[in-house]
Amino acid sequence: MTLAFDAAAAARTLLDIRKGAPRPPGLPVTPPDTAAAYAVQRAVIAELGGGAWKMALLGGRDRHAGALPGGLIASSGDTSPPLPPDASIEVETALILGADLAPGADEAAVLAAIAEVRLCFEIVASRYADRTAVAPLEAMADAFSAGGIVLGDPLEGWREATSGPLGIRLWLDDQPVEAAETVQGPDDALSFLAWLASHAAQQGLPLRRGDLIITGARMGPLPLNGATRARATACGAEVSASLHYKAE
Repeated sequence: MTLAFDAAAAARTLLDIRKGAPRPPGLPVTPPDTAAAYAVQRAVIAELGGGAWKMALLGGRDRHAGALPGGLIASSGDTSPPLPPDASIEVETALILGADLAPGADEAAVLAAIAEVRLCFEIVASRYADRTAVAPLEAMADAFSAGGIVLGDPLEGWREATSGPLGIRLWLDDQPVEAAETVQGPDDALSFLAWLASHAAQQGLPLRRGDLIITGARMGPLPLNGATRARATACGAEVSASLHYKAE
């Protein structure tokens, strides 16, 4: 007998894991399509509250988004919630909205809505036992494995700064990490934010003043391997975090 997909049941599985239940190999039933995966995201946000978004590529190709709980946002220097031992880290930039953003906003409206851009970490921490082994739609239902966002300093003159490499430097436990930096031009961020304004409204989660949006890794993901401190710098900005882990 084939079980039917139930978005509420899938969301409950993910919520239970957030509350301490063991991480399973996957959902009881894989979402059949992107609409089903988004339905799971909405159910999780209905329970936890929103306030953040991330851009992601489904299957490494198609642009989509993850709706993230606002409770995942921390300030630079804070201690992380307990992380799984396979957690990874990405260095990113976060857009902070200074105004609501309506569907159909043009580039001028999108640009005007951005209050600031900050250097940040995204902690990658899946609710599944092995995030690399689940189907792409299961990862999408889990908001593409986002486990936390750590907000650092603002990037001054962000539009000019993000037109080329940021010159990111990363340290884990005070040891420099050598990794390539991915360049993302400001037009990429503006294009995604314009798309997200309509998508978020369709999900019943319209973009509001104070919302935070991350638009993809500039460095990483890199395994933390049990590191207890992370620090990154770029363009005069800094972000740091203390990290601790839960036993599994």
